[in-house]
Amino acid sequence: MNILKTVAVSTLSLLSLVACKSTSSYTHDYEKANQQISGIPLNDAQAQMIGQDFVSAFNSMGTVNFVNNASRLYADDLYINDTLSQFSTKKALIKHFEGMNEHVSKVSVKLISATHKNDSAYIHWQMSYDFKMFGRTKKMSSYGISQIKVNSKNLIIFQQDYWDPANGLYRSVPYIGTGYSLLLPFKK
Repeated sequence: MNILKTVAVSTLSLLSLVACKSTSSYTHDYEKANQQISGIPLNDAQAQMIGQDFVSAFNSMGTVNFVNNASRLYADDLYINDTLSQFSTKKALIKHFEGMNEHVSKVSVKLISATHKNDSAYIHWQMSYDFKMFGRTKKMSSYGISQIKVNSKNLIIFQQDYWDPANGLYRSVPYIGTGYSLLLPFKK
């Protein structure tokens, strides 16, 4: 039975990778959004505040308050790419947060550093959480950096997350991790 599950998940994983070719290029989308969306010029204190607000909201993930806390961070029109998903409206992002919120608990997000250049804050963070999927719970942890631009109301209008889903997610998810590890030799 375990072999059957592994083969099924491996097949689905492989098909998912092939299907990714039909999606638009994140690199092109990022370059376009980064050029077209301008935030307010930032200083050290503002970058630090953006980082603290970001970490504070995401520390409530997995609780009833998370969606409201995160919602207060974002403008209605925006560009968000979190490595796994891309959003251009707050409404779609909040729907994503609602789904995500159902699968996580015991979230801890730490601000490692906050820097800036022109209108971009670079928020270096570490996140750990329990992730529920297929009736199992797995402890997850990853490091990442988010490039964030805010408008004059201090609402996020641009966010590009940089983190490694291979280590932070794929290898740890029950069944999918096994399928992913079987595909790794073909990566070379």
